[in-house]
Amino acid sequence: MKLSNSSAEASCTLAVRVAPGARKDGLFREGEGWKVQVAAPPVDGKANDHLCEFIARQVLGLPKRAVRVKIGSSGRSKILEIDAPRDLVEAALSAWENKG
Repeated sequence: MKLSNSSAEASCTLAVRVAPGARKDGLFREGEGWKVQVAAPPVDGKANDHLCEFIARQVLGLPKRAVRVKIGSSGRSKILEIDAPRDLVEAALSAWENKG
């Protein structure tokens, strides 16, 4: 799992590969990492905003402001910074993976 602690214990980072312009949002295991499909187009940061909202609200159950793109704002490979403990994020990702 591509997940690491940040300098603050209450936050962590998550490496994802994004596919914008998908039919529907989705999160899938890809090797040791995660692939995220977002329905928003890759125009004017819409896909990044939608990615953060999807991961925060749908996957982690957090407010949108808790997730932001730390590295990779213009590419498909991104590092997300998440304002939540690593244990909570791991548990939510595991639950999402088992859900479906």
